[in-house]
Amino acid sequence: MSRPNQALVPHPRRLAAVPVLAALLLALALPAGTAAGGSGATVIRGTQLAYGTCGPNGDGYLMTGALEGCWWITEFNPQSGDSSHNLRATGKEHFEGFIGSLEGSFDTSFQYTARFDGPWTSSAEIHGRCHHPIIAGSGTGDLAGITGQLSFTDVVDVDPPYYPYWGSIRIPGVGSLDLTAGTSASASRTASAARTASSC
Repeated sequence: MSRPNQALVPHPRRLAAVPVLAALLLALALPAGTAAGGSGATVIRGTQLAYGTCGPNGDGYLMTGALEGCWWITEFNPQSGDSSHNLRATGKEHFEGFIGSLEGSFDTSFQYTARFDGPWTSSAEIHGRCHHPIIAGSGTGDLAGITGQLSFTDVVDVDPPYYPYWGSIRIPGVGSLDLTAGTSASASRTASAARTASSC
């Protein structure tokens, strides 16, 4: 899955590119876990890999686990001054891919906070996290009507960095999803996405 002509919006928590082989090994090593939540909600988790691991121009973030596909930053609005060591930002991001056997896309808004070892515009991140409510009405394809939210934590003290996520979603008419089944299809889609990223 790729979104044509997607403009890159810089995001300080995800600036490092990852070699595709390392990204694929990490994706296969970290299991995806899901559980049924109340009222037909599905609890999801997985890992977002670093910038450059998917997209038509190598301009996205490969998603593994419950979400399989590509993730883009479409809007980034810093709320902190350039010299601040603490960053608060808001914006929007876009996902295209699969949740289990369901294919489609959705957009999220986000609130991001992070601490840097100097001015955030030019220094290394120490830690960060963000919260992503899914934007109502943004779902397409099998994901039309999707609601919910995701949270990310930045793991930046390793090379390559990565971004675990977890959350809860609902898709009208679908009920709770069993995302632990079909691991061979999941591995195949992840490998295909990695191959696509390497050709960009």
